[in-house]
Amino acid sequence: MTHWHIWLLAKSSILDHDLDILRPFAMKTRNNLTALVFDEILYSFSNGTMESLANMQSHVQSLLRFKPVQFACCINSCICYVGLYADLDECLKCRMSRLNKSGQARRIFSYMPLIPCLHALMSNRTYTTHLQYRADEHAKTCIPGTTMDIFNGLHYRVLLGKRVVVGDQCLAHHYFLDDCDIALGFATDGFAPFKKWKHTTWILLVFNYNLPPDKRFQKDNILCVGIIPGPKKPHDADLFIYPLMQELLKLSTGMSAYDALSCSVFALCAYLITAFGDIPAVSMLMHMKGHNTLCPCQMCGIQGICIPDL
Repeated sequence: MTHWHIWLLAKSSILDHDLDILRPFAMKTRNNLTALVFDEILYSFSNGTMESLANMQSHVQSLLRFKPVQFACCINSCICYVGLYADLDECLKCRMSRLNKSGQARRIFSYMPLIPCLHALMSNRTYTTHLQYRADEHAKTCIPGTTMDIFNGLHYRVLLGKRVVVGDQCLAHHYFLDDCDIALGFATDGFAPFKKWKHTTWILLVFNYNLPPDKRFQKDNILCVGIIPGPKKPHDADLFIYPLMQELLKLSTGMSAYDALSCSVFALCAYLITAFGDIPAVSMLMHMKGHNTLCPCQMCGIQGICIPDL
């Protein structure tokens, strides 16, 4: 459960009893309070009417109406057992068994579906109003020949007017022809959750470029679709991104959704127009050697210099 889920629920039409549970839980998520600190706050300031943290989490989950999808993955996070690898019994990289002695997956990768999140956000009038930036505000303030935003970039402008292609099929509709079409960005990065750098995890983020530039990268508007659990860098990150790619293919064809502004049902289309990260992240996505190679950058021609032994 993340802070933007709480923001979404707080903006929805829910009961006062639900809000009484959401407000303290939202305070915990926004301020990154630990469970121990939160329990101490409940003990010190509660008059006995506030729910426990476990009950709050359960209640918030029931209000969301959609849950993370769990996939078995290698215990070392080498691969995720999806697609062609869905029926494997062991990792192709480290040869570790997929299941424990009890027949359960030794490690789980939790994926937060993107489509239900977009559906819920589109049904929120405040959020949907901000989504008009691409089709309305940017189109009016755009100065020809000036790069002011990603929508002035060559990739986006080349897509305009072209028919959507999914696999070998050319669909009838065009990229970003509808004002409600959403432009998405994807990013990943590795980080160490503990003080020592022996354990690393990789976060998978989705950005909504239809939001104004001053809002799209705010913490409340970033969608975290999953965290590769680690403890090592994945051998094949494509397998962990596979569930997202499957949803993006569906969004390219159009998914039925409710528009809070027009109070009508429409075909929601969303297209991924960029993927980015630092050099280790991009090298992982592109299956390159990385920043320790002779040519570390995928954009320029610089070459590394070997340091002789001293």
